[in-house]
Amino acid sequence: MGCCSPNFRETVKEQEEKVNKKGSEKIPLLAKMAMFIITAGGLLTAYLL
Repeated sequence: MGCCSPNFRETVKEQEEKVNKKGSEKIPLLAKMAMFIITAGGLLTAYLL
């Protein structure tokens, strides 16, 4: 199987799609956690003041 065979290109394309899906799922989760922490911190600060 050479680097230019159609099967190799399809395999690489499938692997890239899997990696892209995994990467795109983690970022929104981290963003949601950051927003929650900021919001909770703001509410706690407002409550304490």
